[in-house]
Amino acid sequence: MKKVGYFFFSFLPALASITLQFVLMIPFVGIATVVFLNHPSALTSQSLDDMTSLVSFSTGISAVYAASGIVIFGLWYQLQFKGNVTKNVRQWLNPKMFLGVVCTVPVLQVATGFIITWVSSLFPQWLKFYEDLMDSAGFSGLPSLPLILYAVLLGPIAEELTFRGVTLASAKKALPFWTANLLQAFLFGAFHMNMIQGIYAFGLGIVLGLVCEKSGCIWYSIALHIGFNFWGTFASEFLADISPIGICILYILFIFLGILGAWLISHNLPSKENISAIPKESQIPSDI
Repeated sequence: MKKVGYFFFSFLPALASITLQFVLMIPFVGIATVVFLNHPSALTSQSLDDMTSLVSFSTGISAVYAASGIVIFGLWYQLQFKGNVTKNVRQWLNPKMFLGVVCTVPVLQVATGFIITWVSSLFPQWLKFYEDLMDSAGFSGLPSLPLILYAVLLGPIAEELTFRGVTLASAKKALPFWTANLLQAFLFGAFHMNMIQGIYAFGLGIVLGLVCEKSGCIWYSIALHIGFNFWGTFASEFLADISPIGICILYILFIFLGILGAWLISHNLPSKENISAIPKESQIPSDI
């Protein structure tokens, strides 16, 4: 029965994250409504829709959500599952392991690009929705500093604590690692609530879960997620100006870097004495 409980408990962090975003929207919408009440003629459903679609509005909600999520899910992971969020950096940092994580970033972005191209060729309407979503978030031009702070730093940390932290730790209590990893990756993809981003987030989630599990520390999956988002935020504009031949050369280089990264990660795993990022079943409290 405990395993069944932990299985269903695995869905709670994703649901809590979605609920948190909607709850945080309430004061923002409430303030806007009060402002509009001073001008009743301007208060229409369309004006509210326009307001909630503003880049600054969505960025503000996202940043507050991520900061709140870091606190909530960081404490949740640390207190219930004995996560090593507060572990001293000297206890877990392995330069070769960290280099391996960095080397995998470009090839993951290349794979993501192929996935987006392939899926959008089959379902063009999904690509249109995805592009509109990115535009509304502020990624169509030069991203603002608050957007960079959210997309590159706060967002990845919050999502890792939620999915590779609490979700995977709970799922591992009920399921074998690979099944638990697929479950948290599926929830991570569904959390993004659009098909294209959800599909590549599912694949990325599998890799992040594997890195977190094998490295013995959630900070490595956080570093990989931050690197992935940093590359996606800044490198796409740079690559757009490179010739096709240059792109081919870079892709070959990225593949070799990915192979090197996988080798560095697999050959620099922590010793058995190290504390696992995701505790073993005997380490996790049996109460939910």
